[in-house]
Amino acid sequence: MKIKHFNSRLLAMSIALMATMSAMAYDFEQDGIYYSVIGPSQVSVDMGDQEPYAYGNTYSGNVVIPSTVVHDNVSYNVTAVAEAFFGCVDLHSVTIPATITELYWDGFTECAANIFVPDLETWCRINFHIDCAFTCHEPRFVVWSHKLFTGQDIEHLVIPSTVTDVHDYCFYKTELIRSVEIPDQVTTIGKGAFAGCLDLKSVKIGPNVTFIGNHAFDVTSSFMYWFESWCEPDNNIINDVTCLATVPPTLEAKECFTMGTYKHSTLYVPAQSIRAYCTDENWGRFENILPIPSVPGDVDGNGKTDIGDVSALIDMILNG
Repeated sequence: MKIKHFNSRLLAMSIALMATMSAMAYDFEQDGIYYSVIGPSQVSVDMGDQEPYAYGNTYSGNVVIPSTVVHDNVSYNVTAVAEAFFGCVDLHSVTIPATITELYWDGFTECAANIFVPDLETWCRINFHIDCAFTCHEPRFVVWSHKLFTGQDIEHLVIPSTVTDVHDYCFYKTELIRSVEIPDQVTTIGKGAFAGCLDLKSVKIGPNVTFIGNHAFDVTSSFMYWFESWCEPDNNIINDVTCLATVPPTLEAKECFTMGTYKHSTLYVPAQSIRAYCTDENWGRFENILPIPSVPGDVDGNGKTDIGDVSALIDMILNG
């Protein structure tokens, strides 16, 4: 009987210890920020002692994440943000350093903090991880609209020339974006890249894009994988889409754009490629497909007058 009693106490102590360990999701704390070691010289920003996905979590006010942190004489680069800020309703802003390369959207779930980054290049280099994009039917996965501050124009967004791929969910539910220009060097636009950007009205896709992921331009307000409102033909419309690629980029699925965009928007494409777009399984869903309007001085046919036209003109003179 005594042995049995001892085993029961031991079991209870073990359960309590495991509960404590599971609640403490971090390895160390410094200056009010909690960190988990994820590599020999890397840490992620994590939650504190509270239960996972509990409301009113540790952080509040304005949090500035450092690029490096030293603990026990070991210097770590801060490279990720985990589920750190879930439910932090009193959090006003988070400043992210240029060292961050991984960001888990659960980290900002049900937290409407402003997000500050050094520049657009920093933001576009981040790999965004999001399991779901459900609405309030599953509060655990709600990702609030956020205001992104990069020191550059977000309202009329031009992807930086250093970026070759727009990552999955890169600008998911980012407020303020009204137009997007995808420049020449970009080849891939990831899934959900501009999903939920309710104010997005104009999109220009560069000539070298070959693949556009599912829901990339699904701007419907209740964006979710089973997209109940996606089929509403008059909801959340991008007014005009210009695609400069002569070969239609692969659209991963019909949900790359909303039904309202397919129905009401005008798709502008190179004149010689109209048939290819019209007969494409998904691009052909656009009911209005027209050639890109000619612009005086637009020698290379990209819909604008720029330095590329000078190069194209020189090439024509030298090579006919």
